[in-house]
Amino acid sequence: MNKPLHGLGPVRQEAAPLRRKITSALRRAIETGALAPGSRLVEKDLCAELDVSRTSLRESLRELEAEGLVTNGSKGLVVTAISPQEARNIYAVRGVLEGLLVEQFARQADGDAMARLDVAVADLASAYEEAVIERIIAAKAELYEVLCAGADNFIVLELLSRLNTRINRLRFASLSQPLRAKASIAEIHALADALKRRDAAEARRIALGHIDAAAAAALGAVPKNTASEEGTP
Repeated sequence: MNKPLHGLGPVRQEAAPLRRKITSALRRAIETGALAPGSRLVEKDLCAELDVSRTSLRESLRELEAEGLVTNGSKGLVVTAISPQEARNIYAVRGVLEGLLVEQFARQADGDAMARLDVAVADLASAYEEAVIERIIAAKAELYEVLCAGADNFIVLELLSRLNTRINRLRFASLSQPLRAKASIAEIHALADALKRRDAAEARRIALGHIDAAAAAALGAVPKNTASEEGTP
């Protein structure tokens, strides 16, 4: 047998894909609020619902705990709550990154990127009309892909992806507020118009206004006392 070059041994190739599927399913349930902040994660119930073993489930739960999405408290594992201050910080980071992104897109996107922008905005508008949060999240992700490609800046996408689950949880809270969905897509249409006019300053202003409005709606849905609740980091 050949001696390993780096001291690494064989890996179990069949286990990782299953763990990723379990982790993805749980992460999506947390994103959409199906597993609400503070909810207890009972292994027996989750194993039955997902039809997986406790060993596989525990591996995924450890991964989510490392990401800060799950907290081990006195009542066992619970879905971590997002505090108002954490929410404000997330929206502040979004403002910095997305303000830069739309400015770059307005200045350097080519005709193909502009055409893809139209398609992405139309798809997002359709998702808002359907009012299905999973569709909205997927359409938003595609819009970011288009903006980053047109701006030639995938660093922004990489940084936002690290906050993705938290952003989507706040997006769910924001869109749960009456009339927010209609206002949100109107803001996106206005942003697209500014981008197509290559008005970088106006695009930035609209993007920041969109984020501020989303923050106000989301913070209105975040309990003010989460800092004292179990499940808050």
